Amino acid sequence: MAKEKKFYGRPQARSPRVVVLAACAAAVALSVFAGKPQIDCAKIRGVCYGIKDEATVRRELAYGRRVGLNAVRFWLSRGAYEKSGGKYVRQVVDFVRTCHSCGYKSMPILFNGNGLDPKSVQPDAYASADRFTEAIVKALKDEPGLLMFDMMNEPLCNDWLHKSSGDERKARAETIWAFLRREIDLARKLAPDCLFTVGYTTAFEIEQTTAERLDVISFHDYSDTLEGGRSNYARAVQWGEKFGKQVLQTETGCLARANSYEMALQLCAEKKIGWVLFNLIISGRCFDEHGIFYPDGTIRDAGTIAAMFGCFRNRGEKCAVVAPNPNREGKADKALRLIRAALDANAKASTFADRKMDRKPLLDACEVAANLLEACELVPMSELPTTKIAYYRRHPEVDILEVRRFAHSLAMRLKEACQIVD
Repeated sequence: MAKEKKFYGRPQARSPRVVVLAACAAAVALSVFAGKPQIDCAKIRGVCYGIKDEATVRRELAYGRRVGLNAVRFWLSRGAYEKSGGKYVRQVVDFVRTCHSCGYKSMPILFNGNGLDPKSVQPDAYASADRFTEAIVKALKDEPGLLMFDMMNEPLCNDWLHKSSGDERKARAETIWAFLRREIDLARKLAPDCLFTVGYTTAFEIEQTTAERLDVISFHDYSDTLEGGRSNYARAVQWGEKFGKQVLQTETGCLARANSYEMALQLCAEKKIGWVLFNLIISGRCFDEHGIFYPDGTIRDAGTIAAMFGCFRNRGEKCAVVAPNPNREGKADKALRLIRAALDANAKASTFADRKMDRKPLLDACEVAANLLEACELVPMSELPTTKIAYYRRHPEVDILEVRRFAHSLAMRLKEACQIVD
């Protein structure tokens, strides 16, 4: 019997057999039309992540499942492959399988334009690149946990290109595109039933001859205003319409670039585009500008979590913002009385006083004030007073004078927030 021809995109004359794959309720919805998978990119809720040991992967990916995450995008290392060959490939396969067992589809990135070594894309490097592509694609193409291959991350985001201009810049860009087109063509030949994309730095850097080879148009957005982001997203949608392909946002979210996760997710919601945030865990060299969960499973910002579910802050566009009133029921007055009474009770304490003296009444009073300030968002969420209170409760050896100073400063902050005058 002749092998049935497989296709992607528009249905052919024969009726395709549809197979629905669902690892879990929030998993990426896939249907296979006689071969190449058709995915609903709008349902992708992903994060950038990295290869780690299995125990860590299972623990950290479990955090993401709480909020419905279902895909990981991760970087591969051509250098690691050239150093250890099959051992590295097995590590990659094991990682993809672990992610899949945790409810995630995987998007491995073969090559990286960000920080590109220009020697790696020259014709004399094609052979080694081909070997890497062949090893990775053959190893992963039949894995049920594979979502799609990202052939290159941010092709034009590198100093080799940025430090050139004019005709030289065009020539260098074409060197990158020629390399990328070659590797895409090779990968598609090796795995005709798989999906392929490229993580373009922005939608304005999409190059037609590479984009037309892809199954999904993906782009990144680190815009610092909604207007700028909307322009980038609109351009991506135009490319999708031009080629009749779905669009996916595969990297966004950076606190230090005025690109908050909430704003990034709002843009995706407006265009009904799936997303991949950078990144899951607050750790590594970018810990202070990227990341959703701390390694222990706590979060940096509740607003990010709300935005993942399509809930965004009221900015007064449709209804007036109601400022919280922490003293509406006199609770701020009560908190101040409690702090004052607790301070008076050990007013004679000194650094030489009994360090085992009962400080619970003082910390309880501080907690009432802290909860008011935090609930009404009157203190930075990165400096939660309750964090320090919990520390003092765990460490009774802390000098009582330090605790008193903290209590006094907390009272002053609450008085100012509530405009209370003694």
